[in-house]
Amino acid sequence: MARWQGRSKRTKSGARYKKHHEKRKAELGRPETQTIIGEPRVKHIRTRGGNTKLRAYRYDHVNLADPTSGKTERIRILDVESNAANKEFTRRKIMTKGALISTEKGYAVITNRPGQDGFIQAVPTQFDVESTQQRTISAKKKKRQTLQVKKVGSAAGTQKKPSTTKKPVAKAPAKPKPAAKKPEPKAVADEVPTAVVDADITVSYKGKNYKFDKKITMAALKEKKVPKIVKDKVAEVREFKTWK
Repeated sequence: MARWQGRSKRTKSGARYKKHHEKRKAELGRPETQTIIGEPRVKHIRTRGGNTKLRAYRYDHVNLADPTSGKTERIRILDVESNAANKEFTRRKIMTKGALISTEKGYAVITNRPGQDGFIQAVPTQFDVESTQQRTISAKKKKRQTLQVKKVGSAAGTQKKPSTTKKPVAKAPAKPKPAAKKPEPKAVADEVPTAVVDADITVSYKGKNYKFDKKITMAALKEKKVPKIVKDKVAEVREFKTWK
């Protein structure tokens, strides 16, 4: 898959740049080299303008330059001690700029880019591996001890202390009292209409008498402005199936 190394489409604050040209072939990128120790394998790559660059995929020698004496020697690389760029590079023994390597004449720090130059340059450095290892071991021990103390403290805090208070004796639940029956409302005599059929139909309701023709029709009953319950009573007397 191609890698594009052009400018981002957006600024740091999120605004969008105006597009002034399409993607160019010169903006393509390649995967990193990840140089390791081994039999030298260097590849020539054509770059922009017809120039070339050298990529070292494997290399086993270093040009060690001593700044005090001003001399440079080509010596063998023994191992990669550490690489601050990435802890995975330390595990996989990958050499990049700034990596600490061990040589036949002690420790050295790489000063160039093997993936761009095709060779390795370094300067000697005084590095005590044993003291560094002791510091890391002691730091790990301290961290382990603090974690154990935290675990013990948390376990002690979660343990329940024996309670001295007596537990209350559970009482038997009281039987629920039967609910009192509510008296049913009785109908008042005045609220129930009564009808008397004589020469006319007389309906008594709430102390009032309503008179209707004995041969009243359903249409005439609808037009009367009397309570509905009174009309129902008249319809019952006249034996109407419905008056609505």
